[in-house]
Amino acid sequence: MVITTYNRRAVLPTAIDGALAQQGCTFEVIVVDDGSTDDTVAALARRYAGEPRLRVLTRANGGPAAARNTGIDAARAEWTALLDSDDWWEPTYLSSQLAVLAAHPDADLVLCNGRRQDQDGSWHLLFDNPNFTMPTSIEAMCAGTWIQPTFTVVRTEVARRIRFDEAFRLGDDQEFMWRFLDAGHRCVPNPAPLAEYRAVSAGDVPTEEQLTADFDRLMLGAYAVWQHHGRRYPAVIRRRGLDFDRLFGELLMRHGRAHEARFHLWRWWLARPWQPRPAWLLLRSSTRR
Repeated sequence: MVITTYNRRAVLPTAIDGALAQQGCTFEVIVVDDGSTDDTVAALARRYAGEPRLRVLTRANGGPAAARNTGIDAARAEWTALLDSDDWWEPTYLSSQLAVLAAHPDADLVLCNGRRQDQDGSWHLLFDNPNFTMPTSIEAMCAGTWIQPTFTVVRTEVARRIRFDEAFRLGDDQEFMWRFLDAGHRCVPNPAPLAEYRAVSAGDVPTEEQLTADFDRLMLGAYAVWQHHGRRYPAVIRRRGLDFDRLFGELLMRHGRAHEARFHLWRWWLARPWQPRPAWLLLRSSTRR
């Protein structure tokens, strides 16, 4: 198991305790501290002194992808379970995931169901989200699907070969899946709800430090991944959908990216030529560099 963390000392023990409470299998927990400045490492040394199943690695701050790669490189098991430091697992998480993989020996990754928190604080099951489909094909990726690292167990050797792209501070997990599927690897689902993903602050962790609480930043991170892979698979940007074009037309304009917004605004206007807003934004985009 690999838990990556940066300045999450207040909530990290919940994630670690959930990992150490796994039942029915043997494991090692690797915590990768990505250059925290909140005394995380010393706090872990005090709390988990004498815990033989826990290893703590430290590195200079490099972002989530770099921290995940560090943990995967250090892993000694056939399978690596990924856990974000503000999330949580049920005690049967690992045994259930490994059972699904044992039943599908040709698979290199399993993604389970779980409770997922939105930016407004509401909760829902990942597999019930109407915008989610299992990331089992490039077509699914082009439609905008994603993974949750906390719900994921991946074959260690495959993860080491593909690696998380450290150029992406956000969306590195989704970007990983593009290359995972493009290389011909197989992902299988586990319908059991076994984990919790938290999108907003917990404990005394300030909300502004929670990257996924910033909706604009999260969406721009996803868009960067789509642009990157859109060179080979243009359908990811050119997919039809009024909501998609309206969202990214307005979002890109809001962040001073008028040239990129124009494509989406034009399609929004074509779909709703009687609405004043797309026409007004399209006009504004043409007057901005």
